[in-house]
Amino acid sequence: MFFELRKSTQLDCFNLAFNVSNPYPSIGDVYRLVGYCALFAAIFVYMGIFQPAISRKIVAATATVALPTSAGIIPSILLATRGKVFEANLTTLFVSVAYPLFDLLLFAQAMLGLLVFTTTELKGKVGGAWLFLNAGILMNVFGDLLLSYTNMNGVYYKGHPLELFFHTGYIFFSLAFYTHTKDL
Repeated sequence: MFFELRKSTQLDCFNLAFNVSNPYPSIGDVYRLVGYCALFAAIFVYMGIFQPAISRKIVAATATVALPTSAGIIPSILLATRGKVFEANLTTLFVSVAYPLFDLLLFAQAMLGLLVFTTTELKGKVGGAWLFLNAGILMNVFGDLLLSYTNMNGVYYKGHPLELFFHTGYIFFSLAFYTHTKDL
């Protein structure tokens, strides 16, 4: 959350102080990509505690959900960048593809957690928090996919309606943290 807040602060600084309407990619994107790494590590360590409960059946169910989602989203990213590869610099292309891919990896990791806490002997109150976490990540997947598409086509602006996906995702993340602490 700190890295996301830092990214938003940096974008607002560019927008208000320097009158740059859409600094993409910028140092704020670096903060956000570092935030993904921190979130990957946190979920990995948290799920490592429950590794004995993760069966092949759960991994197969996670793959059944995550792979078709990836199969639908990755071609969309490639179509969005079609014809733009030669126009965009390498950094813009990397950031435009990295956001949805990191979201999908995060979604697969969180889906594993959801299945562990809703279908195994660990089933209990924590499953609701993982459901909210998955909903928040899914909103970010949609938001990042649309953000990449609109940035590559040059139609994104601060306050674009696609930001509602991110805001909805943040509400789901807040509910996940709240229900997790409340239920423990």
